[in-house]
Amino acid sequence: MLSRKITAAILLACAASLPVYAESPGVAADEAAATDTHAATQQEKVLQSNKTAAHSAVTQTNFTQTPASTTVITAEEMADNHYETVAEVLSYAPGVTVTPGSLNTAHQVVRIDGDDRVAVFIDGRKQNLESGFSDGRATYDLDMTPPVMAIDRIEILHGASGGNFLNYDTPGGIINIITKKGTDHNFKFEAARGPYDAWRWNTQLEGSCKGWSWIGTGGRSNLEELRFKNVDGNKETMPNSRVNRREMYYRIDRQLTKNSSLNFTYGHFSNDRGLWYSRTKPTDYNYEKMANHLALTYNYKENSPLPGYVSLYHYYNQGDTYRPTGTKDQEDLPSYGRWKTNINGIDWRDGWQINKNRSISAGVSWRHTSVDSETNYNVAGNPDPGALVPGYPGVDNPNRSFGKNYEKSNTNITAFVKTTRKIKKLTLSSTKGITHNSRFGSHYISSRNGEYRPTEKTTLYGNIQHFYAIPTLDELYYNNQRIQGNPNLDPERGWKASGGIRHQFSKKISGDISGFLSYTKNPILWNYNPGAEQWRPDNYEGLHQQGIQLTLTGAFSPKYNATLSYAYTNSSTDWGDKDPSYTDLVARHQVKAALRYKDSRWSNNILLTSGFGRDSNWYSGNYFVVDVNLGYKFSKHWSSYLKIHNLFNDSYESLGSRTMGDCPAYGRTALFGVVYSYK
Repeated sequence: MLSRKITAAILLACAASLPVYAESPGVAADEAAATDTHAATQQEKVLQSNKTAAHSAVTQTNFTQTPASTTVITAEEMADNHYETVAEVLSYAPGVTVTPGSLNTAHQVVRIDGDDRVAVFIDGRKQNLESGFSDGRATYDLDMTPPVMAIDRIEILHGASGGNFLNYDTPGGIINIITKKGTDHNFKFEAARGPYDAWRWNTQLEGSCKGWSWIGTGGRSNLEELRFKNVDGNKETMPNSRVNRREMYYRIDRQLTKNSSLNFTYGHFSNDRGLWYSRTKPTDYNYEKMANHLALTYNYKENSPLPGYVSLYHYYNQGDTYRPTGTKDQEDLPSYGRWKTNINGIDWRDGWQINKNRSISAGVSWRHTSVDSETNYNVAGNPDPGALVPGYPGVDNPNRSFGKNYEKSNTNITAFVKTTRKIKKLTLSSTKGITHNSRFGSHYISSRNGEYRPTEKTTLYGNIQHFYAIPTLDELYYNNQRIQGNPNLDPERGWKASGGIRHQFSKKISGDISGFLSYTKNPILWNYNPGAEQWRPDNYEGLHQQGIQLTLTGAFSPKYNATLSYAYTNSSTDWGDKDPSYTDLVARHQVKAALRYKDSRWSNNILLTSGFGRDSNWYSGNYFVVDVNLGYKFSKHWSSYLKIHNLFNDSYESLGSRTMGDCPAYGRTALFGVVYSYK
């Protein structure tokens, strides 16, 4: 009750600023220019008066103000901590949680404000899928992100946003991954090795010449089976849990005129993970994921306050399930299953400055998704373990079909208009539009945002969003003996209100406190039927969510700084007459802290993540994990680092289970690496 009153008080304090902020170009707030980073660079002088501090896991970063709790993680911070994946980067951000999938541990799921309905963008283009998941409402797998070395910054926005980041179906928030643009001729190579057959290498080459610029990044990494300390304090190994990742990303830019350019990107990502459900239910199947993404973007009006762009893109995602041992020619065996998703889309954005205090932005998005399954083994029930594979004499048939067993498609068109008005220290914005889905028809969408700046150091912000989320194709049509879709699902409808206060106490200290309330009608949740040994999604009565987040950053000297964040999240689901199939996957109380030291030679970080108040019926207890990243620069070209995860080898679960300790998190792991760079 106390937490609800505190949250309500924060929201009421921001009510005067509802509904959004002025449409400004650049960085996180400039949704119209998010497709291309150089547009933000050219407009830097225009933005200086609107800069404030955003909190990352380690530092505070200047960014254009947005009416939401916002985190910006820079390339410098990612390099200093030698993060291996975007999933690792996000795990330290305030109010963000990364876990394996709740029903399939081969997926990496991100949650903002405790909500897995999160929109993920790369250079302003939405990446979320209709297929590949049976994990609550998550529609993006963090294994499919670009290499960290190719990323310029990551922007995390909690809650609603209008314009380019229109997220009417993802009330949790937004993650925008902005890739690097090639500059001077640079070369970088990194290699690392650690216990448990852990290794990684990454390389990058970039350059520019006569209006052209390019950058290419690639790498591989491996981590042997998951080692952990169980709830009894004994060390164990999770069978079939090895992870091997391959990645590459290319970006080519061509400056056509002073105000226009072309941008082409190509990304290839693949990931091979052992498929396991829990410590007591390991499997001998592997899950292999692959993605090929292409995009071509034309940017225009780049030097204007509201630039525009047209972007065409194609995404191909593929998932394969197979048995890695005991048989030959896996792709020819009935145990083999494959799903394929093809997405084709077009995005257009533009904006017009009506006068000094008014502006209008508009956009249209067209997106077609098709899902196709290739399953050589398709049965309604479990196969007879004693049977033989037809056509393969002597090969036992203990296989299960993991195929989706459907071929469906849909098309979605969204159009919106955003109006912004500034009245002295108050900036209001309203986004209205319509979305049409080929299966669920048309629906009106809206969000309202606002910010009020009584002084240069203080900002009050708030937003309210009415969201509408249709079921994914997987939720409607999945069809095998373990997972069944539900073609009778209704869309989710609801609202989310959030607000907060940012304050710069001094040049060295800043803080941000925010809160949110959310309600979802007809939430789509996966329920497990023990009798049928089957998962199935259904609409339930309602989902209430609320939370508070506090972040404080201080720079003690040019070499030392620290960040401390606390997040409270609470979700209450009405399961009706059914027994809950899983609990909240986010600890009710989360504390994250970082202490950083950096000089001309050393770059050292101590990172803490902890969670309290987890349901004792599903978890053995709380967690307290300390990570250490130490870096030393030998010369202009050579440096080295040591990363230690879970320094004290804490025993805790990444997911809750009725069997305590059944879904453990990684124990202590380490990597020692060297980096060579030439400019």
